[in-house]
Amino acid sequence: MATSVTSTMTRPLDKHTLRHSHDLPLPKGPDVLDIRSSQESLLHNLDSKILEGLSQAQGFKSFPSLLLWGEKGQVLYDDVLEAPEYYPYRVEDELLQQRVDDIARTVASTGTDMLIELGAGNMTKTAQFLSAIDNYISSPLVYYALDVDQALLERSIVALKRRVTFRHIEVRGLFGTYDDGANWLASPEIAAYRRTLMFLGSSIGNDEQDAAVRFLSSFTQAPETGVPQNVAGFLLAVDGCQDAAKIEAAYDVPGGYSRRWVKQALEYARELLGEGIDRAEVDRIFDDNNWQFEGRWLPERQRYQTYLTTTCSLTATIRGQTITLEEGERLPIISSGKWTRETVDGVSLKAGLSIEKSWKNPEFDYNIYWLQPSLKRVDSGIVIIDELEPEGHDQVRHRNE
Repeated sequence: MATSVTSTMTRPLDKHTLRHSHDLPLPKGPDVLDIRSSQESLLHNLDSKILEGLSQAQGFKSFPSLLLWGEKGQVLYDDVLEAPEYYPYRVEDELLQQRVDDIARTVASTGTDMLIELGAGNMTKTAQFLSAIDNYISSPLVYYALDVDQALLERSIVALKRRVTFRHIEVRGLFGTYDDGANWLASPEIAAYRRTLMFLGSSIGNDEQDAAVRFLSSFTQAPETGVPQNVAGFLLAVDGCQDAAKIEAAYDVPGGYSRRWVKQALEYARELLGEGIDRAEVDRIFDDNNWQFEGRWLPERQRYQTYLTTTCSLTATIRGQTITLEEGERLPIISSGKWTRETVDGVSLKAGLSIEKSWKNPEFDYNIYWLQPSLKRVDSGIVIIDELEPEGHDQVRHRNE
């Protein structure tokens, strides 16, 4: 698969302005560090969140997306990932494999002390990338995998260490949410270390743009004080596909895999709410036959939205709350943003970052962006060019050409 690479190359790295900390001992700790601010899991009160979403006024009702990620949901989602029509996972994996050396060299050139992968999951794409970075560095680096699933985190770290041995990289885990990770990085004992962040899977597009700005800003500025953090760079994967046919095939894959995955949220809701005297009411509201899968590509919002839509009118009282649903009500449950480069640039700049380089799969317009703290390049006269000839060379064009 052809890929292209672009770079603004507007400034060399100024070694006098970078804060390196190789003279400091790297932070020590257990293989998996519990950094949670709260001992409650993300699934705590999920039953209450379901009822809260269903109790809103018509047009504002929704299902929490966490309903998709129960044990059965994870299994069904793996079936979606294996479908050839579901391109995001496959294309990102291919792009990483094809451009891994250039990406690793870019990260290593900053002298970063830490690499933090946000939402690391099973780390299937991590080993090759870390091995490539290991070849380009001579000073110690700590890789931290951040995730909310402690059991998965521990299993994945053990598997990664068995699979590959690094010369300069130490592998550890951070057990907590994204907010916990941002607060931990801003803590006094960690703040001095130069860090690179990595957020793959195009998950940044699942939020609206204002929320994405706040998310990125939480890692570039201390959440409580707004003090700029010691960020070397941010690797951000973003799906920029605008082809309606490709998108619709990816999110409603043939064979019904996407539909089964989404509709199992109803079964999970029955499981969470079905105990007690309201069982009959719960079974009626969340009966599979009363709902259908629906998905829509919304080009004006650069977003594919997935819904569960009622097939009949429904009324029930659950835990003292009266739920009323009209036939044909569409309740959003999950969305996936498809952001153009202009959108990514705008979101990044608002978070104090700018695109310095990118790697692209042109068939699906899937990109991995290298963001660094912004020098306010909005009026610099640089226009970013998406395609390159020959591949692997950096290209910059000024507006006066």
